[in-house]
Amino acid sequence: MPPAHFHAYHWQGERRVFDQEADRRPAAAPGTPPSPGFLANPCTPLRISDWLLRPSGAVARTLGAPDAAAEWFGREAARAAPAFADAHERADVPGRARSAALTLAWGGDVHAGWYLRGTGYLTLDVIGCSPNHTDPRLPCPLRG
Repeated sequence: MPPAHFHAYHWQGERRVFDQEADRRPAAAPGTPPSPGFLANPCTPLRISDWLLRPSGAVARTLGAPDAAAEWFGREAARAAPAFADAHERADVPGRARSAALTLAWGGDVHAGWYLRGTGYLTLDVIGCSPNHTDPRLPCPLRG
């Protein structure tokens, strides 16, 4: 069953924050509620679908169709590309956008991350919701 909608997420920050993995995991043990540190952390979760466990304020945009979600991803990547540290990554944005569109079309989640000039890092994620392909038990952050 394809997702009912998609949630888009954007995180940009220091690489050292991205490298701190403890609060990028939702809980110490499977089946337990997410830790307060995980819920408060704005950085991309280690398992991308776990974005759905974060508060609704983490959602950058909700999109109803895979093509709209792919368009958001491509537009955001193109907007950020001038700051990418690597020229090859800047040139590869159209290819990444095409790949994202193919993945979203079958209901998969999309993640991309880029080193930025200086010490920054950027991630763009689009997550299928209701149900999520990776873990159909994950709740929609906009409901309940």
